[in-house]
Amino acid sequence: MGAEKKTIYVDMDDVLCRTAQKLLAIVEREFGKRLIYEQLYTFDVCQACGLQPREVTEFYRIINQPDELLSLEPMEGAIPGLQQWIRAGYEIAIVTGRPPTTYESSIEWLSRHQVPYHSFTVVDKYGRFETQNTSGITLAELADQKFCWAVEDSLPMAKYLADQMGIPVALLDHPWNRAEIEHPGIKRYNQWHELAQALPKRSVRKPSR
Repeated sequence: MGAEKKTIYVDMDDVLCRTAQKLLAIVEREFGKRLIYEQLYTFDVCQACGLQPREVTEFYRIINQPDELLSLEPMEGAIPGLQQWIRAGYEIAIVTGRPPTTYESSIEWLSRHQVPYHSFTVVDKYGRFETQNTSGITLAELADQKFCWAVEDSLPMAKYLADQMGIPVALLDHPWNRAEIEHPGIKRYNQWHELAQALPKRSVRKPSR
């Protein structure tokens, strides 16, 4: 009998693809408000850029358009990192906080960039959308799933995974998550190369003769 598969939770935006820089470019293009990436000290781009309610509504409409999502660039080292983990015997579960309406575009992006994974799940991580009668699930439903490790860029979500689900979390460094972390279950990594090497290699048990 082979070794049990272990699953790694991997976020999508600003973990697998460069999203924040694209969002800032959209804000400048559409609303004439400029903020450089290193000044993005909050996870909320709308708040950071001082968007008005009407602008916020239009912003979310634009950023979830298929052409905008499909234009995102992969994070350097992310795809080789996933490939390395799969070769080591892990399964990859991509878990995104994007709304359910972006499901098909997200799957297409993964296919275009040949991102290796075993499952894709939309989760209402931040109370931004309804999940009933959609492809999305709630945080409570996510908590029923089992992961051996998680990779996130959101500090609030990292704390949820560590505290509520008991999962060790790798926090990929970005300006908005640079608050001091004093949590035994969360460790910061500066880039994917460092992150990919951090996961212990698993030996896949050979079947007995």
